[in-house]
Order: sequence, then structure tokens, then C-alpha cells
Amino acid sequence: MDIKKLLNNMTVADKARLLCGTTAFSIGGFESAAGYIPELNMQDGGTGINYEHLLMHEFTDVSKDYGFGELYNVIHYFYETDRLTKTEKELRDKIDVLLTDYKSGIDVAPGCYPPGILLGSTWDPEVVYETGRALGMEALVYRVGVLLGTPNVNILREPVCGRFFEGYSEDPFLAKSLAPEMCRGVEDMGVASDVKHFACNNLEINRNIINELIRMRALREIYFPAFEACSKVASTLMTAYPMINGRKCTENPWLLKDVLRKEWGYEGVTVTDWSACTGKTGDSAVSGQDLFMPGPWDPSDIVKAVEDGRLPLKDLDGAALRVLKLIDRFAGGKAPSELTAGKYKKTGDKAAYKSACEGIVMLKNRGGLPLKKNAKVVFFGKDRFRDYGIGSAQVFTDRTTVLSSELGSVLGSGNVLFKDMEAFRKGATAIVIETIESAEGADRPDLKMNKETVSLIKKLAKDKGKGRICLILNVPGPVELEGLEEHLDSVFAVFYPGMMGGKAMADILLGKVNPSGALPCTFPRSYKDTPAYLCYPDSLTCTYGEDIYVGYRGYAKRDMKVLYPFGYGLSYSKFEIDGASSSMRGGKISVSADISNKSRIDGKAVLQVYVSKKKPLTPRAPFELKGFKKQLIKAGSSRRLTVTIDPGELSYFDEEYGKFLLEEGRYDISVSLTGAETLIPAGSITVRNGSDELKCGANWACGLIAQYKELTDALRKDSEALGLPFAGFEVTVRYSPYTKLRELVKETDKLVNFKKAAGKFRPE
Repeated sequence: MDIKKLLNNMTVADKARLLCGTTAFSIGGFESAAGYIPELNMQDGGTGINYEHLLMHEFTDVSKDYGFGELYNVIHYFYETDRLTKTEKELRDKIDVLLTDYKSGIDVAPGCYPPGILLGSTWDPEVVYETGRALGMEALVYRVGVLLGTPNVNILREPVCGRFFEGYSEDPFLAKSLAPEMCRGVEDMGVASDVKHFACNNLEINRNIINELIRMRALREIYFPAFEACSKVASTLMTAYPMINGRKCTENPWLLKDVLRKEWGYEGVTVTDWSACTGKTGDSAVSGQDLFMPGPWDPSDIVKAVEDGRLPLKDLDGAALRVLKLIDRFAGGKAPSELTAGKYKKTGDKAAYKSACEGIVMLKNRGGLPLKKNAKVVFFGKDRFRDYGIGSAQVFTDRTTVLSSELGSVLGSGNVLFKDMEAFRKGATAIVIETIESAEGADRPDLKMNKETVSLIKKLAKDKGKGRICLILNVPGPVELEGLEEHLDSVFAVFYPGMMGGKAMADILLGKVNPSGALPCTFPRSYKDTPAYLCYPDSLTCTYGEDIYVGYRGYAKRDMKVLYPFGYGLSYSKFEIDGASSSMRGGKISVSADISNKSRIDGKAVLQVYVSKKKPLTPRAPFELKGFKKQLIKAGSSRRLTVTIDPGELSYFDEEYGKFLLEEGRYDISVSLTGAETLIPAGSITVRNGSDELKCGANWACGLIAQYKELTDALRKDSEALGLPFAGFEVTVRYSPYTKLRELVKETDKLVNFKKAAGKFRPE
């Protein structure tokens, strides 16, 4: 497609139509004055193909003689035909024939892959990349050119958020280190990735209209980094529903033009979340919005905006050009001809299994695991997991694995029992699966477990005998254990593990796989302890009052103990750290430590590096993650691991200067294998080439200068030499200590002694 020629011959109406979608999940596909514009399909999503959207979009003709309720049931129970009526089975069979042909004969159900929270738990960029490749392969099979939500990088700020499970981490460094690999994996398969929701879609309550009041520093340090990292890779970016500081994300030129395009250099397409544009499309296009979904959207206001001068023609051309490039690159994608049904299934199963194995987190093990070959297990309640969250991330498939069946295939069906109290008392391991549903569009009311699960565990604990209790948390995020920890012999967080979660969890229980996941978010003792607890909105405004102290930063700032800290995860191996050190080499920070595996089991350790500023000029979190490495350590061996950190990672966003600044002085380095509550000193480094704006001098506040005798004495000498009353400085320190010296003394070049002392000053 000759894009420039096409664009030059399109009318304003054609260009406006191009930006407004064609169907609920496609763009293009229409005849313009310049010729035919190919159709490009979009679909959710980041955990696999969403049949609710796909089938309603692609197979409306075959279902027109049936009721909506019948179609709805067919979609939701496509692979559970025993739940369908005779008429619904008839419709299902018709769709199935067309669907298999649509997929070029690959008669295999879609794959269901772990969401962001479990991928974040892997702490492994390669695993995230391979999951992205599998999703890209799947998209090609379903003729999808843009795979939506690959990834969702909204920070895990509020644990009751209905979409908490979709995000990667509460920490911006971990999120920005992992999420772009999802983009790379998808795009390397010839499918456009889509990072969402830009920005700060951290709640579901009133998400379409809520106004989020967020300080600029928090935006820059916490909520933007993962988006910036993904913007270097992703071909599309989805704008969010909420308002940020009074301005809708879809109508925010500062967000879409100044930050995204001018600062970050983003060249891809911006697409609204579905129906997120609630104002005039012309005004939104002026603000930097390229695509309006779902289509068909009324393009008349875009045309009108060009006619009345609101939208410069060059800006419309720029948006249309970006969309045409997207269509040209990704429309018409198909699965490779050599891709067979067997290879398709094997590739997807392998990626889903690997990510589940790497991401499942062992939170407690009192010695009863792994299970012995002749062990008995007793399921009390559910024996399978919920693989996905509800909403755009839901995937209907028959490829799910069942924990009880997977255990039975190894232990023997006679050793996998159900509700057998006698076997439990005699020494069998009770398996209790706590499943909590979470959905797009609604937040959870609290972090409580189901009352039935709490009662069951208490009952088992009371009549335990020789038995052991294993609790598996099949949950969207943190839960309160409500004082049950002492009764539990082992605890796992599988979150929503995808289709291979049953097999992965079975292999971990059996010792075939050594758990290596680590929490990407904190599990508090109580929801009331969470940093954002008092900030949950009761109206149409949400104030992000915890500011930069999201997640572990907030707990550490208040010196508050938690149930399971950020970065926490156990292994069947026993790891020890020794010889931790840090240094500056070649302009980079190098942190090294010897990791020894003191067990007889090969295992993977996650070396985490945290940095703390000694006596910061501006308030900061007590420590922040700035590097990590996941590494296999053979049984009985030791490896020296090194993590390299760019000094720029130590900077903070200064609102006065409107940019990131690096403060000089000492930074303490710590390492950990088990998270944010068990930090081991690894020395310190000193930054000498910090930002000029922060160097000791007239830019410093009088109150800060007064903390150092050598600076105060030098000012006193200058005051005497210039015949100025030093009392003026002292009064300023007492009543307005944040006044900068240059604001108090206009001719600072005459402060000779102070300038000399400031030049020699070295911050700690």
C-alpha cells in the first residue's frame, strides 16, 4: 500500500472516518476517494482470545435467527456443551464449523495465559517475552492484527481494584523491566501489541467519570515509567477512562502530546478505551487522540473541527498517517502455513506452563512439601482453579488442567481423596483452594477470604491429628489470612494461573518443579494497613493521598510489618547470601553477591537490589527496588551474581524544576532474596556528578543551609563584610525555612565566603 499517495488523495471525510473505527473490533475496511482501505482486526487480549468479543464480532450472521441469550450462552459455554440447550447446541455447531475454517483448520480451543500479576511474579523478562510470542501466534491464528492489553501496566496501587490481577507490579521498576518484553514477544510474531490504560486506571469504581487528583511527582515516578518503557516497543497505546487532575485522558494534550510524543518520542497509534471518549471527537483529536473505539464512531465532529479551525489539517493528516501505517503493517496477518494444530497447542501449552511454574509463589512450607511418592492428599472443596479474571481478560477454553487429576496421574487415583477426614487425621495433606473472583467494572469490597474457607480451615485445624493443611490462594491479589497462619503448614499464591495452572501447581507440590516466584505486590496483615486505604473514593473524585508511597514504599515509610512483603517467595532450596558489595564502574553502579545453594535441590534465586538515599534533600521512600536478577543455582554450588544499575535510576522528579534530578551524596545499597523486609547491606556508593540544580549553593533553602555549621558560619562572615544583618537569615530560618537563599539575598554573587564553603561542601 502506497501510504503517502493514499493519504494525499483521501478527503477530509475519509480521514475522519479512518479514525472512527468500522466495527466494534475493527478499523479500515472501506472504500475511500483514494481507494480501498484494508480492514484491521483488534481483539482482547493479554491472556488469550476473548470469545465474547470475537464471536459476536465475526459470526453475527449465523446467529441472527437466534436470541441474544442463546448466543450469550453459546459463547460462555462453548466448551461446556452439557450446559447448553438443544437449540444452543445447534447454534454452537454452526459457529464451530465456521470458526474452524476461520482458523485455517486449526481445530483447537484458544489458550488461556496467566495475567500480569503472575507474569510479574516470575521476575523473569524471558518468560514474559515467550508468553508474548505465544499470544502473538494465537492472534495470527484468529486473524487479529492488534492484540489489546498486551500488556496492562497500570500500577498495583489499590488491592481491591477489580482489575488488580491484570497489572504487573506495585513497583514501577519491576513493571517497566518486565512489561516491554510482552510487547516485544507479540510484535516479533507480526502482531501489534497494545499497552494500556494510559494512564492511572487504578480503580474500577466510577472509572468512566472519576477524577483522580495525583501529584506530578507521583505520576512521573510511579505511574509513568512502565508506559514510557513500553512506548519504545508497542505499536498502539490505549488511553484510559478517568480524568487526571480534572482532564480526561482521551482529551489531554499534555498527556498525549507533550509527554507521550514530544518527551518519549512515541510514534505509534493512540486508541481510546472502548467508549472512553465522552466529549467531542474533534476536541479529542486536537488533544492527540488517533483512534476512537468501538466503531463505527460518528466522524462528523472531526470534519467540523477541521472546518472551523480547531483541528489543523496537518494534525489530522498525522493521525491518519499513523493509522494507515498500522493497517499496512498488521492487516491481513495469518498463521504460518506450516503451523499445525499440534504445534499450535504444544507451543501455547509450553509457554503457559513455563510462566505458571516460574510465577507461582510459595509463601510458607513447614516441611511437608514436596510430597512423597506414596503421599495421600485430600481435597476439601474445589479441586481446580479459576484460570482467569472476568472481563476483557476472560478466556473460554477446554485446555484447562485440573489439580486433582494432575496429582492423581502421579500419586495414583487412590491417593487423591475428597473430604476424607479420617485419611487427613492419619497424615494426609489437606488441600484447600481459596478462589476469589474479580472483575473488570467493579472493585472488591475488601480483602477478606470466603467465610466458608475460613470456617473449613478452623475445622481442619481443630481435628488435625497427623494431617497437614495446604492453602492455595487462587485470588486476584492480596488477601487477609485472618489469623489462620499458625494453622497452615503450607501456603501458595497461584493468583489466576492460566490453563496450565493445575499442572504447574501439581508439579510444584510433587517436587518436579522447584518454586521460584516472588511477590510483585505486598500482602498486608489488614486492608486497613494499606497505603491507599483512606483514599478510596466515596464520590466522583479520588485523591491519591499516599503520593509516591505506593505499596512497599508506604509500609516501609510507616515502619509497618506486613503479612508477606514485596519480593517474598520461598523455594525448596536453601539459599544464602555472602560477600555482597557495590561499586561505581564505568559510570555504572555494580552490585554483586555470592549466592549459595545449601540444599540438594537445584533452584532459582531472585537477587533483588534496593537503594536508599542517605540524608535526602527531598522526602523519599526508605528504599526502592533498582535492579534484580533471577538465576538457577545448582545444588551445593555457589554463583556470584552481578546487577548493573544506571545512576539515572537514583534520580527523583522535582516539581519545581519540572524534571528528574540526581542528588549528590551517599546511597546505601542492600540486597535480598526474600523481599523488602529482609535487606542485607551491600555497601554504598557516592554520586559526585549530580544535577546542578541541587548542588549546594544559593538554590538551597535557608532552613537546609542552617543545618550545616560551615555554611552558616560562612554566611555570617559575608553578612558582616557586606554590612547586612545576619538576624535576617535567622528570622527566615525560624519562620519560613523553605525560602531559598537567592530569594532572601538578591546579589548572591557577593556571598564570597558562602560560595567558597558551598564549593567545598560534600553531602552525605
